[in-house]
Amino acid sequence: MNQPPLARICFAFALGIVFLASGASKLIDHQQAVVDFTRWGLPAPDVLTIVVGVWELCAAALLMAGIGTRRVALALAAEMAVAFAFAGRVDGGAQLIVPPVLATLCLGLAWMVSPHKRLHLR
Repeated sequence: MNQPPLARICFAFALGIVFLASGASKLIDHQQAVVDFTRWGLPAPDVLTIVVGVWELCAAALLMAGIGTRRVALALAAEMAVAFAFAGRVDGGAQLIVPPVLATLCLGLAWMVSPHKRLHLR
């Protein structure tokens, strides 16, 4: 059985910590998350903040456990694209930087895990 490289395990774990904090903050300070989601024009902000918070906690746990890493990373990258589109458009500032950076890191992790073919140059 092949073990993933230590660097990839640490990278996935570190991303997991970021999404653990993000998901927890949406549930711990639910009212502020609802205010933010409302300002960004997202539908059903009361429910959506809980759904997104729970999703991010579950995704973080999966990343940290190394389960379904590629799929979870791709789904988180998609979520960050949506966050960039909605929050970045309204708030600007950090919302124009953090979601794209996290999406890029998630895509990088998905690429690291994917079974890509090597090119043989002759």
